[in-house]
Amino acid sequence: MNLTDTVEKAIRRAELLRPGMRVACACSGGADSVALVRLLYELKDKLGLRLLVAHLNHQLRGEDSDADEAFVRRLAERLELEFIVRREDVAARAEKDKSNLEEAGRQARLEFFASLVAGGKADAVAVAHTLDDQAETVLARLVRGAGTRGLAGIYPLVEQKRAGDKPLPYPRIKLVRPLLGVRRVELRDYLDSLQQPWREDATNRDPARLRSRLRIELLPQFNPAALEHLGRLADHAREEESFWAALVEDRFKAFAQRRGREVELAAAALVEPDPLLARLPERRRREGQRALARRLLRRALAEVRGDLRRITLTHVEKVLALATEGQSGKRLELPGVEVERQFDRLVFRAGSTPAAATGFELRIDAPQTVRLPGGRALEVKLVEVAQLEPGYNGRRDAADAARAPFPLLVRHWRPGDRFEAAPVGRPAGSRGRKLKKLFQQQRIPLCERKSTPVVVSGGDIIWVRRLGVAIGCALTESSRIALLIEEKGE
Repeated sequence: MNLTDTVEKAIRRAELLRPGMRVACACSGGADSVALVRLLYELKDKLGLRLLVAHLNHQLRGEDSDADEAFVRRLAERLELEFIVRREDVAARAEKDKSNLEEAGRQARLEFFASLVAGGKADAVAVAHTLDDQAETVLARLVRGAGTRGLAGIYPLVEQKRAGDKPLPYPRIKLVRPLLGVRRVELRDYLDSLQQPWREDATNRDPARLRSRLRIELLPQFNPAALEHLGRLADHAREEESFWAALVEDRFKAFAQRRGREVELAAAALVEPDPLLARLPERRRREGQRALARRLLRRALAEVRGDLRRITLTHVEKVLALATEGQSGKRLELPGVEVERQFDRLVFRAGSTPAAATGFELRIDAPQTVRLPGGRALEVKLVEVAQLEPGYNGRRDAADAARAPFPLLVRHWRPGDRFEAAPVGRPAGSRGRKLKKLFQQQRIPLCERKSTPVVVSGGDIIWVRRLGVAIGCALTESSRIALLIEEKGE
């Protein structure tokens, strides 16, 4: 079987492309991508495809980058294929985004591909990853501490929705990799048979890059069959991940809750054995639960972060330890995501959450609305008690104005503050209980406590968010004017 037949078989077996599809061939000018263009060109009529050639000029190598662009343009013209090019200063982008050149280039390429789909130029984008790329990827992920999911390597077909941490300007891109089972040496032999030249990029042999070191120093020491073995390992891992993905998605929907930009996951879902494992022996049940828990955590991390780039097995194990042994209020900072233990839950937030505002003090001399740090506001007003509706649900935030005179002071909670809420508590005149204990009873997370406003009158705390007014200034039958304190959203 010749190389063209091999690629055709791979496309049909995995249903990568269908007749009538508009396919953009991503071509850098290197041997692999040039071979991709030539192979799909040979197969386009047989497969019923409409092709174009797409090139991103990264502007990293000066005249060489421009020469790459000119080379790919001539190739497209010779094959009478439409040619689309985009130029982007990837180095400037990396500096602006505070990322490395490799990541900046990847995001630029994905956004370029997205523009082709959004503009109606392509239904799918074909890229030239090879069996060698697959072997390098599996090894690189092992070295960096990836789990079993990392062994799945590069997928032959993927619906790409994001570029790194950023959503793409088009809902999704269909990326196909028809050459994933083909060796680089086979592609070069194929090009030589066509007398088709290609361009060499010296940065592909940069020893500062892990992939380059694996390619240059490690893989040549292996038996040539090692690449085939690594490729089959990735194939098998992908099949098993397909099963796990369906199971984890079912459990994630059952146990996880989305609250705004946060995801909450019950610690019990990670620690207590799943009913699916009930018939297994105890040791196997524990092992199975840890395997399921790791995947649930990765699913939660991906939900808030957008992807799992730079998330390693070590990161996942730290989050699992937080679910198993962590104390409420403890948090972890992972690449692009923060995880906090809140009582019996784990809360996942995208990015690093800024420290809560502390140290604020605001004086209130008369009824008004004041802005609080973090964008919220506190409204203070006077209302005749007779005007309050019977059973008014804000009564817990209504104090007797005669016993809570102006000026008022709004400040942050301080360790050691004591308070006795009006609805429950000991007789008036006691010192009350520490707010810290009340926060714990009310299951108020540590991150929220730090920004909790309290209102003080005459040196005593008369109101606390979520706890209401103090018993010493609560409304009574003789109260005439109510001081209403209400917190407003952004």
